[in-house]
Amino acid sequence: MESTTLPHRSLPPLIPARRYAFFLDLDGTLAPIVDNPEDACLPERTRHLLTRLMAAIDGAVAVISGRAMADVDRILGALHLPVSGSHGLEFRLSAAREDAPMQSAGVPTAVIDRVEEFAVLHGVTSERKPGAIALHYRKAPDQGAACRAFVDTLVGEDPSLRSLHGKMVSEVALKGVDKGGAVERFMAAPAFAERLPVMVGDDVTDEDGFRAAQAMGGFGIKIGQGPTEAQHRIADVAGFADWLEEILR
Repeated sequence: MESTTLPHRSLPPLIPARRYAFFLDLDGTLAPIVDNPEDACLPERTRHLLTRLMAAIDGAVAVISGRAMADVDRILGALHLPVSGSHGLEFRLSAAREDAPMQSAGVPTAVIDRVEEFAVLHGVTSERKPGAIALHYRKAPDQGAACRAFVDTLVGEDPSLRSLHGKMVSEVALKGVDKGGAVERFMAAPAFAERLPVMVGDDVTDEDGFRAAQAMGGFGIKIGQGPTEAQHRIADVAGFADWLEEILR
């Protein structure tokens, strides 16, 4: 594999894929990060590798994303996978999209309104999700500190909420709903049970997933730079595709 090794974490081992279950973040893991989130797309090589992986391990592959489930399905296109969206709030165990997802209550309307007003006043983009409201400031990086402070202020006023600060985005989300919980729910299902979980992601919101996978005897893979509790690291999206190709040989 040609990817550059990043410091303080080793490249993941070349595992026998059939013994594992795979839980994959979308943006920055399967799809490269882009300025406009709506422009994200899955590289054709990655789409092909995921199809092969699904066949090789009897479908024990799921996408766990901060995006709403409908948005994940749009990006995956013809590739149908089990999905947990909105940081674990939405959950669909089956790859069949006609199966109704399970979903909890969302962020209070009054909080959503305040976030959207803030976005207009500060020239950033707001995004409603089933379990969160996000402020994207990739196009206005000078507003990053203001966005983070505003989100933390809102969360401090409501004990049912938590803040999520990722790459050029800050979110108000529901407390007690995270990617670690999504990993645990998938692993309790027959299609994933009796395997070792591998969680792969690139951002701070994936850390809950890394911890859950590692607590169950599997491991986490951090894509890119930044502190992490994941046991392994790969430099970039292309490097992760290289690793997938290696373990499928």
